[in-house]
Amino acid sequence: MDRIYEILRESYGENAKFREGQKEAIEAVVNGKRTLVVQKTGWGKSLVYFLATKLLKEKKKDGITLIISPLLALMNNQIDSAQRLGLNVKTINSDNNDEWDNIISDICDNNTVDALIISPERLANADFVKDCLDKIKNRVNLFVVDEAHCISDWGHDFRPDYRRIVKILQLLPSNVPVLATTATANDRVVNDIVAQLGENLVISRGELIRESLAIQVIKLQKKEDRLAWLAENIEKMPGSGVVYCLTKADCDLVTDWLNENNIKSEKYYSDDSKISKEYKAIILDKFQKNEIKVLVATVAFGMGYDKPDIGFVIHFQRPANIVSYYQQIGRAGRGIELAYAILLCGEEDEHINQYFINSAFPTEKDMNIVVDFITDNPGKSISEIKGALNIRANRVDKTLKYLTVGDDIYTEYVNRKKGYYKSAKKWEPDLERSEGITAIRYKEMQDMDEFTKQKGCYMKYIAEKLDDVNAKVCGKCSNCRGLLFDETVGAETVQRAQQFIKSKFGVIEPRKQFPDKTKIESEFQFKGGIVLSNYADAGYGMAVQKGKYLDGYFSDELVDASVKILSEFIKNNNIEWITPVTSKRHPQLVPDFAKRLADRLGIGYFEGIKKFNAEEQKKFENSDGQYQNANNSFEIIQVKKENILLVDDMVDSRWTFTVCAMKMREMGSGDIYPFALANTAGRGDN
Repeated sequence: MDRIYEILRESYGENAKFREGQKEAIEAVVNGKRTLVVQKTGWGKSLVYFLATKLLKEKKKDGITLIISPLLALMNNQIDSAQRLGLNVKTINSDNNDEWDNIISDICDNNTVDALIISPERLANADFVKDCLDKIKNRVNLFVVDEAHCISDWGHDFRPDYRRIVKILQLLPSNVPVLATTATANDRVVNDIVAQLGENLVISRGELIRESLAIQVIKLQKKEDRLAWLAENIEKMPGSGVVYCLTKADCDLVTDWLNENNIKSEKYYSDDSKISKEYKAIILDKFQKNEIKVLVATVAFGMGYDKPDIGFVIHFQRPANIVSYYQQIGRAGRGIELAYAILLCGEEDEHINQYFINSAFPTEKDMNIVVDFITDNPGKSISEIKGALNIRANRVDKTLKYLTVGDDIYTEYVNRKKGYYKSAKKWEPDLERSEGITAIRYKEMQDMDEFTKQKGCYMKYIAEKLDDVNAKVCGKCSNCRGLLFDETVGAETVQRAQQFIKSKFGVIEPRKQFPDKTKIESEFQFKGGIVLSNYADAGYGMAVQKGKYLDGYFSDELVDASVKILSEFIKNNNIEWITPVTSKRHPQLVPDFAKRLADRLGIGYFEGIKKFNAEEQKKFENSDGQYQNANNSFEIIQVKKENILLVDDMVDSRWTFTVCAMKMREMGSGDIYPFALANTAGRGDN
């Protein structure tokens, strides 16, 4: 196969050579075999399918490679690398919907596209299947499943939409070669992939030791200690790097802190109004060009991103399992001789990871409720289902997806309305499997905890947990060579970090729509408000928790902190009054705090809201129930014509503030500005 070397050298230079196993994997694919490649990050798995694409296209003079890839950043990265081989690669994703028609025309009519990259979610789109996949199924030269561990619900990052891949394969001719690639599959996951893609799968598996990485584990329980460590050590590290956080809130905190310390940083996490899609592209471009020192990210920045000179990966908290950790540190040191992987362990790690584990799969209760509702109410839309059930919207989405992929329910359009229907399949939740997976997740979390306590080589421990038969001592980690970085932090830096955490507060944005999507008129909306802390978090969040549930009294420290951030806010918005949101369970807690706050701010205090014996708001899990309960819970007994600060201890869904403000405005009050001591929304969110 001399042509294989010609293409390599034409694209990468006369001295280019294949890594061990690359040529064999390409040949297996070109010869029509189904192949699973399990190789470490940076090995060059994308070269296998792009070079195979070129060979197959030359051989058949026609056809297209279909690539399933999980992340947008990864798609764009792959398109850039494919251009070196002279391939015309396109992607259909949520960011380029204005190009879809032209791309599909180039694929189906003009035959000018060599490879198409799509997300697994695209396979759930009936229009895409009909308008594109059905038309090209006999022209597919190669079917690629990138990050194939996602196909296995035993894997660390199972995605239900990957289950659709097996169904799509059934549409394709049986002789179409299939290539599955991953860097993060242990024996259990490999066996599951083989079971789904076929027993005749050729497995190409290499050693997983990352020779360029030097690992160190540092235990600093308090957030302020870890922030201080970052400020004192990041500039000692080579080039640019990544700091991984478990939550978006911590990404915000770490990014702001690093910039406060003149360490140029940007944050990157899953779709959110704070970070537009356009700005995400700018952030990644800056990072690629080393125009920023640190990218602070959740797992949304992960699989497959290729920047060869990343000099360090730091974890602000401990990941849930060894596989995730290995994958994330694999971002570093791909094209340089030495890079650092520093794991900072904190007191909140286990709580956050338990949340992720327990919410990974729909519960039996949620699935039973959804199946029963759809059975009794066939054809209901997703918004109607969410409105009728007391289940959080994101859990309804997850449950519907899980049940749809499992063929327990299906969707159908009737009079242009997409509705859900119960299939003929007998409904039986596979509890044994889901409970088994959850048990494995907890075992993996224990393995990660054991990793932090290792006295031997860190990299060898990782490789053994990934079932690498070639596991060996790395000679570079802190257990092999001694400390890489100081594990202590200066008291002055810690004190600055403490003050920084306490100075951070959030914004309470007004709701602009009712649950049924009708508009809340702007004159009845509350104005943008302030929340002092994240509940139970470092800084004031723990003081709020203690005040509410232990002391039954919010401390003067919280009054002082509130005065500090509200003084200018009160003046700038001409606020003349404070009124509390009352509670039946703790009738004096918020009024007492609000009264002391009014005295300190020098403005008037009145009690204008009466609460009925309604249900607690936290019992309602979606917007419909939360709005209805709030609307039925409060009566306005008096208002003031001047602007008012509306005070509560907690804010989550914002429906209490929304309803109270709307009712007060209807009675002729001035503008309403909400203030809460703690935010309880989005805990554990990434």
